[in-house]
Amino acid sequence: MAGSLLSAFIAFPLKTFRDLFKSLMAVYKQEAIDNEPLVQEMVKLAVIWRRHGIIALENAKNRVDNVFLNKGVELVIDGYNRFDIRNIMEKDYELYFSRKESQVNVLNTLAKLAPVFGFVGTILGLINVLNNVEDPAQIGKGMALALLTTLYGILFANFLFFPLAKKLSEHTKAEATVLNIILEGVMDIADQKTSKSISHRLNSYLGINHLSHMKKEREYLHGGRSTPQTQSP
Repeated sequence: MAGSLLSAFIAFPLKTFRDLFKSLMAVYKQEAIDNEPLVQEMVKLAVIWRRHGIIALENAKNRVDNVFLNKGVELVIDGYNRFDIRNIMEKDYELYFSRKESQVNVLNTLAKLAPVFGFVGTILGLINVLNNVEDPAQIGKGMALALLTTLYGILFANFLFFPLAKKLSEHTKAEATVLNIILEGVMDIADQKTSKSISHRLNSYLGINHLSHMKKEREYLHGGRSTPQTQSP
């Protein structure tokens, strides 16, 4: 374990480890990503932009929490055309995901190094056993300790580092969907498209199951009934 960490510290910048720790904390603290509020927020911004103009949009921007959406709306307010907005935001996305990729690579590297250093520990243990071959009582203990290092290396790789890498990778894919929604939405806001047009376009990212759930909720609301989730048993 110590050897794997030391090698990874040599291979990657310290900042990447700090970012990795923050990302893992965020992944396990954050609830499942729901993109519906984001779509609704962008539709609302489009309505403000079309009906009330740039001053109202600037005021609304100050209440936007998402960093990328905030920057996209700021670019619209500053008068950039859609081509420049796309280029600027895509560059930001590339840098962001490049950092995420480095973090995943750290975990994958640790997963590969752990069994290797475990095997090195086994070899060193076997050397120690051979040095004490004249004492049969110590051979069994020495072999057990030597093989334990390989076992621990395999366990750390397959039960810690690989699962963490997969978890972070899947979370990054979900973030990519969020950023695509923001990019497409900002483009539509810049083009001053209607709120309904933006809603139809961005709802395609929500998935068929989510859209079906939204449709059922609207049907219950229009029918004057509560949703199934709020009905008493």
